[in-house]
Amino acid sequence: MKKIPVVLAGLFFFISSFLFAQTQADRDAKRRDIFVILDVSGSMDEDNKFTNVKTYLDQEIIDGLLKNGDDFTLVLFGTTAREQFTRTINSDSDKAALKADLRRLEPTDDFTDIGMAMEKTAEIIERQEKTETRRVILFITDGLNAPHPGSKYRGVNLSVDERFKSLGERISRGSWFLYIIGIGGQTAAQDIAGLIPGSELLTTDSDLIGTDISGRVSELEEEERRLEEERRLEEERNAGVMGFFRRLAGSLGISLPVLIAGFLILLLLLILLLVFFRKAFKTKELVITDEKETLIKQIPALGGLTLNCPAAVLPGIGDENSQVFRIQRSLFGINIQTMNPQAIAENSPYKKPGTHPLKGVIGLANGGLVRITVR
Repeated sequence: MKKIPVVLAGLFFFISSFLFAQTQADRDAKRRDIFVILDVSGSMDEDNKFTNVKTYLDQEIIDGLLKNGDDFTLVLFGTTAREQFTRTINSDSDKAALKADLRRLEPTDDFTDIGMAMEKTAEIIERQEKTETRRVILFITDGLNAPHPGSKYRGVNLSVDERFKSLGERISRGSWFLYIIGIGGQTAAQDIAGLIPGSELLTTDSDLIGTDISGRVSELEEEERRLEEERRLEEERNAGVMGFFRRLAGSLGISLPVLIAGFLILLLLLILLLVFFRKAFKTKELVITDEKETLIKQIPALGGLTLNCPAAVLPGIGDENSQVFRIQRSLFGINIQTMNPQAIAENSPYKKPGTHPLKGVIGLANGGLVRITVR
């Protein structure tokens, strides 16, 4: 009885550990890294654009998208590009602090260096490489590429410069979802979207109508969960013996029932062959009797025994020089080879010279009988 509490405690610990591991795995799988790459050039202050952007980030991103456990990275660009901060959000107070910091931002830069913004984004992504999270990147700008005179990206064309293409590919490799928002009619947003494979472009006006990023991300996550469930079910279907047969049937281009039927037939044939060869190669014991003596002899597969010879003499047949027949074993049974037809009774099936299947009793010309039993 004392062992029962110990067993129950161990079982509880095992189940709790399993459930915790599953919960942690689920939580890690759903974590997000939210990147906001925000234009803070002076033009963003026109038509209340920057105020609307801050309201949008407050309501759409922080309230609608950001969850406890997610990371939030803010990159500001204009004259330069700089990482403002990276924070892990673990509580409502963390969200409140983030909102307060965003409200204090102002668009005061004199230039718009798109190249430096992309370069800084690629650098941070590669530095913070995480395989267990979904990285969501939101790139917001209202202007064209207009770097300051000292920038290495001054005077270059976004759509043709190889450096921009390389930066776009680096950002794409480290991202799960990219949303490029261009505010107004004259922006570099379309060029940026063209440089970053897999990105989605949205052109909007200063009030950011129609930028439902949280809904779009939820759709993608739901689609990802659906595909993952399909992959899991497919793995289960392909697991074990039946999974092996399904894959084999697919590779051979035949249906699963046909493959299984063929396999069962082959298996049955194999069993029959094994039984046949086991019986065929098993050493047999012969009990050979006439009216005077009984001989017990072992005969292997593909072996034979001659009567009479020095090792096997039946007095009822004669001496060792009276070799009337030979017992010969093959894979298919035991045969009698008549060696002296004159010693065999006239009505015996063994009278004719040659080889005959063993039928158990051999009638002799002298009236005697020889009985052969196999065991």
